[in-house]
Formats: sequence, structure tokens, C-alpha cells
Amino acid sequence: MLAIGLALASCVPPATLPAASTPAAGGQNPPTATANPTIPGLAQAPHAIFGPLRAWYLVPDPAFRQDVHVAVTFPDGDPTDGRPRARLRSNGRLVDLVRSRDLPASWQAELPLDGAPPGDQRIEILVRLRDGTDASLATRDFVLSAPEYVVWTLDFEGDASGDAELANTAAIADGLRVPMTIMWNPRVWTTTQVSPARAEAMLAWTKARGSAGDEIALHLHMWTDYVRAAGLVPRTVPSWAGRLDGYDVPMTAYNEIETRTLLDHALRLMADHGLSRPLTFRAGGDFANAENLRAVAAAGFVADCTAVPAGTFGRLTWPWTLAPDAQPYRPSRDDANKPGDLPLLEAPTIGGNTYGYDARTIQPIARTDLSNLAAAGQPAKERRAITVVSHPGTIDASERAAIEALLGAFAPLRYDRDTGPLRFVTLAQLAKAYGL
Repeated sequence: MLAIGLALASCVPPATLPAASTPAAGGQNPPTATANPTIPGLAQAPHAIFGPLRAWYLVPDPAFRQDVHVAVTFPDGDPTDGRPRARLRSNGRLVDLVRSRDLPASWQAELPLDGAPPGDQRIEILVRLRDGTDASLATRDFVLSAPEYVVWTLDFEGDASGDAELANTAAIADGLRVPMTIMWNPRVWTTTQVSPARAEAMLAWTKARGSAGDEIALHLHMWTDYVRAAGLVPRTVPSWAGRLDGYDVPMTAYNEIETRTLLDHALRLMADHGLSRPLTFRAGGDFANAENLRAVAAAGFVADCTAVPAGTFGRLTWPWTLAPDAQPYRPSRDDANKPGDLPLLEAPTIGGNTYGYDARTIQPIARTDLSNLAAAGQPAKERRAITVVSHPGTIDASERAAIEALLGAFAPLRYDRDTGPLRFVTLAQLAKAYGL
């Protein structure tokens, strides 16, 4: 792989070459630069030291971009008359190098990667010579990949979560440096089953995580006491587990207007308790349809992660007909399973639910998740995303080990470690990356 070139010496002997005489990474040559009479040119090719680059860069998207910072030192003299430039060989993009104010021998530029194809890339440093040709002085190689994303979502269910479980949850995020999308459930304020002290402890933990950079989102189950508090008549059927408290009643039992009422009540409660307005949502049990999603979008949410691959849950069949590797899409206003123009990103939860697993039993899920991404060391040709779900109220020592094993399996692909194209992001960040 051309990225191995990063380990080679950064100082390349000067050579006088026509601009197109050096093969481009990927086997294609950009057009030969035409002579510019306004550039005097240099008598001979100078010595150039090309500073280090990352091994991996990502194709820019609306949420993230990182141009290539090019730094070159010319120790033998002033290259101004040769108009020093950096060129990306795959698409021929040229940027002028600018002399550093504090280090006269150092020249720098930011090279955008917009429009470059994923794969092995090469940047070369050029100067114009007096005979009108460009001399290629030094090169650096790297890998350009489409971005891959993993979102870790944490659903509060509306019941009590203990301090030990919350501590385990935070320890995972901090230890692995993975942001959380914490899906708060305001039912804790409409029930007598959660004490005010416990609800306050959970809220304080959530606010602290939000202040540390985690996202605070919204998660709703159709608890009868919550539905009643919102001003609606609660239902106990259909249900996926046969309970009578509404927890297992799918949101699909409520129409669009009722869904909007449930959402608006949640938003008021969150605002009243000092939480910022959430941007992303998941419905309980992963049940939602087009009516529900229209209400979610109308309430101002930018992303939903209720969708799952086709299957059953308890006594009920999910309303989803998606494939196991379904990718984020904007749903149709009339069919939640089909792409359309609803102003909402649907990010299917294809990465698994960690509840009930341990470090050993989670391994098949980890292997499946990795199979949906580019292999280690290889660039992704197209953008991919995986959403994983856990519950802060259930993360005991065993499930903590499972989550650490699952999220840790992505380590060889992590962009923040310069080993691959994968970013851990929040759901709101994923929505922005997809243009919402």
C-alpha cells in the first residue's frame, strides 16, 4: 500500500522532470502544466524536505473535513521564482505554497481533498524551471477513504438507573474515547415508580455528560402514566411482551397527531428541567411508521434511529422491511421503509443491542459489524454507518465487558488513531454528515 511511503525518508533528491512524467498514485497522470511566462523559473531544482502527513484522510462531508496540511522546507535558498506548489496526482489539484512568516525556509499550504477518489494518493512538490518545465522535488503518500461512522446510543427506558450502572457507562465512554448519544426518557417525571431523588441523580449525570460533549437525545416508551400525563388516553394493546403498564406498547399504536402530542410533552418536560432541546430520537422497542416519523420531523428532530432490520420482537413483527446492513436514508412521508423527502435522517440500528451479552457472546455481533465496513488497512469506497444501542440502566460488569469488546473491535479502523477511516460520532453529528 502506498501509505507505506510515509515511513521512508522525507528528503527526496531533487530531479528535473516534466510535470506529467511521474506516474500518479492510482496509475493516472494529470495534465501537464503549461509554461507560464510570468514565472521566471529557477536555474536548477532546489533541495526540498517534505514534512510528514497523516497516513489516512477522509473524503470531506458537511460535518467533517480535514485538508492536507503540506509543509516543505527549502534549506538551500529562496524558491520564489519557481512558484513552489503542491499537486495531488489523482486529480491534478494544485495549491501554491506560502512562505512561513516566522520560518523563512518553510513553505506551507492547505490542500483540499474535495473531488479526489478514495484510494492511494500521492502529493508532489513542484517548482518551475527556466526552461518552462516543472521539477518534481519530493512526494508523500497517504490513503484517502470515504468516511465510516459508528454511533453509540444509550436509551434511558423511563425507569430507574442505578449509580453503579451509570458509572460503568461513563467509564466505557471515557476509557475508549467514544462519544455517547444519551437518549433521555422524561417519564421519570410522570411516575411514582421513580423517586424524585433517583430522577435527580440520573438527570445530574446526564447533564454532566452533556457538558462533557455527549449528545442528549430523546427516547420514549408508551408508559400509561406518561401517555396520561401528556393528555392522551393510554393503551395497553398491542404489546410485545404482554405487560399492562404501556412500556411494551409500540408507538405505532398512536397516530401522527397523538405522536406529536407525546413529543411536545417530552420537550416541555426536558426544557423545564434544564435540558437543551434534543435533535434526535428513538421510539421504544424500535417501533415506528410513517405517521410517527412525520410527527418526529415536524417536531424539529433531524435524525431518528428507531429503524432496525426486518424481524420480530416478542409477540410483534417490526414494521421495518430493511436489510441487515441498511444504511442511513431520508424516509418517504408515506412509507418509512422507502427513501423519500422527509427532512429527517433515518439511521437504522444495525450494530446490535448489547443487553444481556458478555465479552464472549458479543463476538458474533462484533464480527458482523466489522463485515459491514472496509477491511482493516483498506479504504472505504462509499460512506457507511453503524448504530449500536445499549441501556445505561442495565450496564453491569458483564455488559460493560461486552460493550468494551464490541466498541474495542473497531480500534484498527479508527481515524483518530490514524489507522483507518472510522469516526465515532453522535447521532446529531451523523445527521450533519449526511446533510441534515
